Amino acid sequence: MRATVVGVLLLAAVVGVGGGLVAGWGAEELSRSQAAAGGTASPLPASSPSIPVDPPPTVAPYADDIDYPPLRPGLTLARQPMGNSVQAWVVPYPKGWQAFTVPGEVEVPRKERSTYDELRFRPPDEPIQGGYSLRVKTVNDHVTPATMVAERIRLVTQAYGADDVDYSRTEDSVRFVFRDGNNRLRHNYFQWFAGPDSSEASLEMSVAGRKADEPGLDALFATFASSLRPAGD
Repeated sequence: MRATVVGVLLLAAVVGVGGGLVAGWGAEELSRSQAAAGGTASPLPASSPSIPVDPPPTVAPYADDIDYPPLRPGLTLARQPMGNSVQAWVVPYPKGWQAFTVPGEVEVPRKERSTYDELRFRPPDEPIQGGYSLRVKTVNDHVTPATMVAERIRLVTQAYGADDVDYSRTEDSVRFVFRDGNNRLRHNYFQWFAGPDSSEASLEMSVAGRKADEPGLDALFATFASSLRPAGD
């Protein structure tokens, strides 16, 4: 009987100690869990993440330019009358270049050029697409050059996508560098001119070409602006 009582007391002691240990461990882990839950989470670096990471998008390379000699500065200029009911102009263009319809690229004889309100000038042996050119158009929209600039920016970025168009602008001009529909890198500069004593644009000009043509485009763009004259001056 004494042995039984002693055994019972020992069992109770063991259970008490064990239960205390279990309770203590559980309280400690709960405390740790609560402390961890209340802290600031921070991601752990992983050498092999289980979620795939998308690579950055790649940009397709530009298509090759056409094989044609680049435009060079220093061209001699000829003159061509153009105009409308708002303003008549004497338009400069590179001597020896032919005039073509826009659109259509049909050659226009010299004696008929003054009857057109838009012409594209380019070398006679140049391919229709992919080279360089000067385009001149009379306009009668009764808006300022600055308004024409803003509208051209809207049209070009809408047509080719804002991500594929870079441009810089002034109050009367804008220069675009963009990826065209043939995946080629193109340069296209525009400028609008108002007649004497007028704030309304009555003439639009643009030059277009390749990266290789850039020095010639810059020179032609500047020379056109300095050489353009209202008719009668």
